[in-house]
Formats: sequence, structure tokens, C-alpha cells
Amino acid sequence: MTRDDDWDAIVAKLPEGWRELASLHGVLKSKSPAASALASGWKVRDPSVLLRMILHYACTNSALKTTAGTAAATGLVEISGVALHKWMRKSGHWIAAMVCAMVATAAKFDAARWAGYDVIAVDATTAQNPGAKGTTARIHFALRLVDLGAVAILVGGAEIGETLKNFVIEAKQLWIADRGYCNANSIAHAVAAHAAVLIRFAFGPLPLFDTSGASVDVRAWLRGVTTPGEIREYPVQVRPRGHDAIDCRLIIMRLLPDQAARAHKRLYEEHTKSEVTPAMLELTNYVVLITTVPINRLSAEELIELYRLRWQIELNFKREKSIAGLDQLPSRLPETIHCWICAKYLGIELARRLAEPAGPFSPCSVGNHALRLVAPQITAEAPRFHP
Repeated sequence: MTRDDDWDAIVAKLPEGWRELASLHGVLKSKSPAASALASGWKVRDPSVLLRMILHYACTNSALKTTAGTAAATGLVEISGVALHKWMRKSGHWIAAMVCAMVATAAKFDAARWAGYDVIAVDATTAQNPGAKGTTARIHFALRLVDLGAVAILVGGAEIGETLKNFVIEAKQLWIADRGYCNANSIAHAVAAHAAVLIRFAFGPLPLFDTSGASVDVRAWLRGVTTPGEIREYPVQVRPRGHDAIDCRLIIMRLLPDQAARAHKRLYEEHTKSEVTPAMLELTNYVVLITTVPINRLSAEELIELYRLRWQIELNFKREKSIAGLDQLPSRLPETIHCWICAKYLGIELARRLAEPAGPFSPCSVGNHALRLVAPQITAEAPRFHP
């Protein structure tokens, strides 16, 4: 198979309307198949040419000059590294739209649902430039647990915090999240979409009330759970501003001695000795969850078991940082970082689709040169897609 055919195999996995998305986001104007010529001189006229260079740069961890040189050597386009960088700075939203379109059309499976819920794990991770003292970018990610497929990806700066309002939530979904998402606005956002949440409870950001509207003392409930392995639950309400009271369940489990010892160790690893207080040590003896799942659908024991599966998203971040180099940011400019991270995720999604195709294919149908910079042979336009 020729290198053009290799690129065609990748293009076939892109979402419908990916070329029109370039025009929609002000990167390149869409052209008809007859007018969609290859790049001439330094001018990039085809979104396929630009996408190939961006994927090569991000997925091979090449330098901009190396990518530009490869493009010239293969006859794709003559462009400088500086010019390619300028193209990337305005291509981030286009690449992000393609990623969103790909994860939005990922296959949904009916198997292994929990009480009819489509279970989604959500979390955020950070990436830093070499030598940076703080967070350079924050990646918000949602993962469907039944097939470990991406549901949504949002790339932003350090100022974008962890909240479920970062995502479009659908009915009959159950979103599992860590303490960072334990706030009334996140819960209200999911309830408004007729979805449910299962969140690790955090003291402070989420006050709880009983059905009469009186504040409840969660710490007193914790001290009443004295037997290791014991599980109790209490009906509570969350009262977001401008929203009706939301009925929830607070689930408390006291950890076994060895589990508590590991939790104590993690606490000292994450904080200095002077920062650890007796109250913080006391809380490491428990797992406390808050959920909007009705008691007749999933028991407290089932929800605790389900929350343990949230670890899959942590493994996903570790894998994509160690294998895909997600945290090796190449630039300090926000626009370039945004485009680079989105291109990384686009490459990851393409790899998944190539590895798990809709039907059988010959082992040689995708060659080693699939991401190389060779002029494509695209003969048809896809219909317009609106993200």
C-alpha cells in the first residue's frame, strides 16, 4: 500500500465534516474537491496538509523545524518552522472540535451498565512546561467506564477549576468524581440534565442539610461508625443557590486497619508534617461519598464498589503521560499548548480507532508510514458538522 493510502486510512477515521470545521473555526476556507489543490510554495491551502503536519509534530515529539523539513523533503509543502508555529497557534479550536466530534460518536455499549446508568468517570490533570513552577495547562477528561472510551475532553488554563459544569451531561448517566467536584453547582448541573452523581465528599465546600433545612454535623456521624468495614448511610439535602433542594444520600464506610494505614501514609506524602492536623488524620479512617442515586437502584455497598472503579481514569492519565508524552509541553504560548495537547488526544483517538476497527482488515492495510507527511488523495467532502 502506498503512503497516500496510509494517510487515507487515517482520514477515514476522522469525524464527518472535519474539513469544514477548519473553515468554521477560521483556520482555512473549505474548498470543493476540484478546487482543493495541494499546498503551493509556502501557502497552506488544504486542511489535510495542515492536519498532517500538526499530527506529525505532536505525535512524534518532533521539533517544528524537523516537521517543516520533513514536509519539504516529501514534497508536501515548503514551510518554515516559524510559519508552522503560527498555523498551530490558530488551529487549537479546530483540532479540539475534531476531538470532541470523535469522542461524541464513540460506540456506546449496553453491557455492564449499573442499574441502567451509563457510568462516566471524570477528573482533571495538569501539564507543565519544563522548569515551570506552577500549572501551565489543565486537561479535563471524562471516561466511559464500560468501554474505557473518551466522552469529553477540555483543555484550558490553570484558572479553569474542577466542576461538572465543564461538561455536557446527558440523561441516564452516572458521573463519578473525586473531592474536587464536591460542590452544589456540580450536583445541580447533573440533576438538571436528569443524570446522577457519585462524588467523594469534601468537608467545607458542600454544606449538607436535613429535610427540615437544618444543618447536619457530618463529623458526628463519622464518629458513630466505629467498626472497621462498617457502612452506614444518611438522607441529606444539598441546597444550591437558585435551585430547589436536592435529595441525596451520604454514605460512610470505616476503612479496615491496613486500608487506613495506607491512607495515613498518602496524607503525609501529600502534605508536610506541620500541615497535617488531627482532624485530617481522623478523616483518613473513612470513605465518605455523596450520591443522588436512589436507594432502590443501587445499594450503599454497590456504590462503594462502583466508586473504586474511578481509578481507571487515573490509570488513563498515567498511561497517556508515560506513553504518549502528554505532559511534555513544547511551548510556553497558551495557543500552541492548546493545539498541541488537542493534537495529542486526536492522535490517541485515531490510534484507538485504528486498533479497534469496525470490521476485519489486513494487517498490512495500515503501514508504518501512516503519519508521515505525504500529499493526500482526498476525493470527497463530508457534510458540514456543527460541534
